[in-house]
Amino acid sequence: MGGPEGMSYISAGDLEKFTYCPLSWSLSKKYDTQDMTTRKGIEEHEKLGETLWKIDAGERKAREAERMVFWYAIVATIIAIIGLELMPFEEAVSVGEILGSVALIWILAATFFLYKASRPSITGKTLDYERIILIFAIVSVIVAVNAVAFILEDTTLAQVMELVAVLWLIAASVSLYRSLVSTRIAAALREEFRVKGKIEYIDMDESKVFKSERYGLSGRPDYVIRLADNIIPVEEKKGRTPQGPLFSHILQVAAYCLLIEDTMGKAPPYGLLKYPDREDEIEYNEDLKKVLVTKLDEIKEAMASGETHRNHDRPGKCVRCSRRDVCPEKLA
Repeated sequence: MGGPEGMSYISAGDLEKFTYCPLSWSLSKKYDTQDMTTRKGIEEHEKLGETLWKIDAGERKAREAERMVFWYAIVATIIAIIGLELMPFEEAVSVGEILGSVALIWILAATFFLYKASRPSITGKTLDYERIILIFAIVSVIVAVNAVAFILEDTTLAQVMELVAVLWLIAASVSLYRSLVSTRIAAALREEFRVKGKIEYIDMDESKVFKSERYGLSGRPDYVIRLADNIIPVEEKKGRTPQGPLFSHILQVAAYCLLIEDTMGKAPPYGLLKYPDREDEIEYNEDLKKVLVTKLDEIKEAMASGETHRNHDRPGKCVRCSRRDVCPEKLA
């Protein structure tokens, strides 16, 4: 991959392949040997990207709908109050009735938040002040609309204002329904694909490539999440789940951590390595960083000399290698 003034970068994917087997990495540059497993992996990666996009889009849609509900409810409340002000004084709601309505609003709102807090789908989720005001506003509209019952003579303008308030309340309800649907879909996808944190980046066709000129490294993690104040890279591996994280996969995750550290100025405490049946937190520290830099130097030397060899004595690795048919040093 080219960089400034013709600079070439080593990709995190190449780093993983080289660590697994330098000779296999070298052969992958000369032969296009995508087997069924490799093609399936590409398809799974594309499916993951589409799913993450759906999660992010669904949550953005839910946030937009929530904002619309909030403003619809506020406007409806204002209109309803104006309608009450236009009623003849002798027919208006008494102060005691207004205070009773306010008390009812607080009781209903408290009941609502108690219910929501008990739902497992939002455990640990902070409910912001907009949602609190939203519920107060909607209940206020309902109480205000009921004030029409106090009208004893033709007060057309007041009735029109209350009707408009009802229409705005209906619009708010529609937006609230959209928000709930989008939230439910996104939550189901998050649970199915074990995605946590706020999604900051997704590896898709037009996604940016993280680059470090200092280390000559580039890469695109499957996705990046924000947890608290930390940016965490995530690498998804399909296929079998090994007994422990593979060293080549650990270095790939470390490469993404280094790229985030070098481009964003803050090192993540760890990266996530996800297998079908397990998830590992790969601690990013100075020792792992030194191993990573050493491996990058080895790749640069191999690129300069053009000479690579098998780095293991395990026939099982050769059996699973997609370059086995063209490898001069295969063990099986």
